[in-house]
Amino acid sequence: MFKLFLTFFKIGAFTFGGGYAMVPLIQEELVNKQKLVSDEEFIDYLSIAQSYPGVLAANISILLGYRINGIPGVLVCLLGSVLPSFCIVLVLSYFYFKNSSSSILDGFFRGVNPVVIALIVYSFLKLLEKLPKTKRNVIFLVISTVAVAFFHISPIYIIIAGGVYSLCLK
Repeated sequence: MFKLFLTFFKIGAFTFGGGYAMVPLIQEELVNKQKLVSDEEFIDYLSIAQSYPGVLAANISILLGYRINGIPGVLVCLLGSVLPSFCIVLVLSYFYFKNSSSSILDGFFRGVNPVVIALIVYSFLKLLEKLPKTKRNVIFLVISTVAVAFFHISPIYIIIAGGVYSLCLK
């Protein structure tokens, strides 16, 4: 249990940008280093986690914690994933409001922004590699991208539509 806590604590402490920016580190830790899940299981957990409201890393920690050790696993993994962010935000908030015109904080955030974008692109490409290249998947990928990017349809509706569509196929 302590190893699970440390794994998710590390994920929570060293990922910036949330969501898809976290995916490469989460995948590296859970699939490659800890070998807690396979690549296929990770994609499944990722799909389920992003369909729930809330933070992606927290949702994955809940799913994996439950699989490994039930409710105690959920509590340990969730605490590990959210505790670092909570502490960091608490400290940064204090300093930010104390020094709201700090050039150091402004410089930090300007430096982190391009890194977050790079991590999101990397995550997208890694997920795209693992997506089965069926005609149906490619069409759904294109339609989803166009719907969100050009027609400004909420991703929530796209996720719901994808889930309903998948259920209808089964």
